[in-house]
Amino acid sequence: MADHTTTKALRIARVVELLNKKSPYGGVTLKEMADACEVTPRSILRYLDQIENNMRIPLVRPEKNTSKKEGLYRRDAGYLPSISPEKALIIFLSLLQQKGSALAGHINELKDALVGTLFKYKYTSQSLSVEQMQERIHIVEEQLADPAGVSEILARLLQALRDCCRVKLWYYVAHSRQDTERVVEPYGLICKRHNWYLVAHCLKRNAIRVFRVDQITDIFPYTTERFDYPSDFSLKEHMTRSWGVINDGEIYKVRLKFSPKVAHRVKRLIYHPSQTIEEEPADGSIILSFEACGIAEMRTWIFQWGDAVEVLEPGRLREDICEMARRMLKFYKI
Repeated sequence: MADHTTTKALRIARVVELLNKKSPYGGVTLKEMADACEVTPRSILRYLDQIENNMRIPLVRPEKNTSKKEGLYRRDAGYLPSISPEKALIIFLSLLQQKGSALAGHINELKDALVGTLFKYKYTSQSLSVEQMQERIHIVEEQLADPAGVSEILARLLQALRDCCRVKLWYYVAHSRQDTERVVEPYGLICKRHNWYLVAHCLKRNAIRVFRVDQITDIFPYTTERFDYPSDFSLKEHMTRSWGVINDGEIYKVRLKFSPKVAHRVKRLIYHPSQTIEEEPADGSIILSFEACGIAEMRTWIFQWGDAVEVLEPGRLREDICEMARRMLKFYKI
């Protein structure tokens, strides 16, 4: 009897696992669940009843006129899976970190749900409540001046990306300080240091361009103008070649020497997929190398290290850093 109960519990757990995994993609069929558990579809229907009634997991079942073999079962979209208070706190922290970001306008509902989950647990006199935990955590990050506006733009871009439809952008170009209009085909979104970027095919330039989302002032989706997503384009591969978010085509072999005072920090972080530690001299410094395009973004990042880094290669990047230092020095001449 015990073995039968254990087997049944394992099968129900397997069904829950399938529902969790497949629900975001439309759901899972009765046959798929039956095959995975090696039982009949009738048994799966009984398991689903127990999942709803005993485990209190709301499910969406196929329409009555849908074939049981083809109909999809899924979790209700508003259901938040049960999580431990420790995991809930970690997720809660990650949401607090998004305050002032482009995601800020879309996280309040989830944050409230997590707080509800945390309040299910009783705290001893030695443990802190959710309110007290928030008072003892402070996130130091750059914040957008208008996170709600950028959040709305991001949401509309996500919808256009999902529907593969063209969009018209009103975009502020920082270097020329001008507003421009572009019609683009969205290929993907990139997030770097809480900043979101749209990678898209620009019809005006007939080339792939990158647009910073917080510089998009407005967007109009052409919902009837669909495009075919190029089968030979991979956002991951496109970005792997880039140092940051700009893929300007020319790849450089870069070698940087970091001083002993920052070497330990550099070794703990991965700045680019191709990076390697070439040497670790006896003085405690390290030589980091990688291959990437995007010299302009490299310059800005390297300059942030001040005198803790020396560019060894390529010569062009070394000269650029020298020129930047000369221009900056002009501001501080006495």
